[in-house]
Amino acid sequence: MKRYTLSGADSLSHVPEHPERTAMRQHQRMNFDVTYQVWPNRPAMLKSLEMQEQRAPRFDDWKPCRIPSDGRS
Repeated sequence: MKRYTLSGADSLSHVPEHPERTAMRQHQRMNFDVTYQVWPNRPAMLKSLEMQEQRAPRFDDWKPCRIPSDGRS
């Protein structure tokens, strides 16, 4: 898995290289950075998100990245 962090401003225009298997999460408090994680495949990412849903929600939970509707990747 690959993990990288961007500032909040940079994350607004960021398009992940593999959005179908990338998730993001916000940092806490006054830090507006966003961390992205790229899983080896989509089923692995979905399993991680499913396991996360088994517990109480937290502000720094992973959220899947949205695939752009215009077909860009």
